[in-house]
Amino acid sequence: MELLQREAGLVVGDNEPYSVTDASDYTIPVHGEQRNLHHVALEIRQDLIMDEAGQRMWAALFARLLPQVYQRLSGLQIHQ
Repeated sequence: MELLQREAGLVVGDNEPYSVTDASDYTIPVHGEQRNLHHVALEIRQDLIMDEAGQRMWAALFARLLPQVYQRLSGLQIHQ
């Protein structure tokens, strides 16, 4: 979230308006938490990814930021 907040023009919320619980969710509790894996849930406004330009912009953003996040969480060096 810290890296996303540094990006100009993005509005980033922390579990707003949702929260993840074992009763209401499956993927994060079962595939992330129960397996002790790093995990994240992301929600992007639909109007930001309706066209190819928006899809490419978000794909490029995540391609750039997610390896940095993984490296921070795991302490591993990522070779790109």
